[in-house]
Amino acid sequence: MASRLQRYVCAFGLFKGAEIYGKSKYGRQEYCLTIPGFHGTLLLRGRTSDRLTFQKIFVDGEYRFDLGFTPRVILDGGANVGYSSIFFAQRFPQALIIAVEPEASNFRLLRHNTAGYPNIRPIQKALWPRTTRLVIENTAGQPDAFRVKEITLAEPGTIPTCTIADLMRESGADQLDLLKLDVEGAEKELFEDPESAFWLEKTRALIMEPHDWFKPGCTEAVERAMTGRNFRRSRIGENLLFVRESNAA
Repeated sequence: MASRLQRYVCAFGLFKGAEIYGKSKYGRQEYCLTIPGFHGTLLLRGRTSDRLTFQKIFVDGEYRFDLGFTPRVILDGGANVGYSSIFFAQRFPQALIIAVEPEASNFRLLRHNTAGYPNIRPIQKALWPRTTRLVIENTAGQPDAFRVKEITLAEPGTIPTCTIADLMRESGADQLDLLKLDVEGAEKELFEDPESAFWLEKTRALIMEPHDWFKPGCTEAVERAMTGRNFRRSRIGENLLFVRESNAA
């Protein structure tokens, strides 16, 4: 416990660090946090994965990596409640950040948490290789682990999809400087799709967490799609980071 508290203190200072740590550890309902250097307030839900997600991003610095360049367009696939999008917006204030999150309760917090950042564009859809409808298959799961599956018939409560290529066209982006994917196994469908060649050729850097324990073959699909595309591969915690070699500083 002491080492975790120390990490909060290192990240936010003695008093603020202790306050944030206490709220995140003992909060039981939905509550607000103010984070030094960030706009507005952040909502967290007590006794959910929100606390771990917050800690990984704002305390442990999961996305504090060096790309060797400054991104202008960031696609945050699986944006959850918006913590990663906010982190990117604060670090890269000139970048357009497209935050895609399918699940309704997560998206409600995403809208609130990103309200102070005009460069974040929230979209309530699911990334998928084609235009269709999906459904959450583990509705009792933690908020950071909702998985989707495709259905053949339109039903109430289903989720519309969008493709990465469509998002690029709609935003007027000719390339993705950073593509972040945390999509709970949907990466297998995305990287196995032949159309992935289109957006991979226009992606400068990619960070993603494979979910082979949810859906076997995720890492294999990613590695196969990335082979021969001139990316430097590294691992950061649970994430794989690919940076196109020609972009390296």
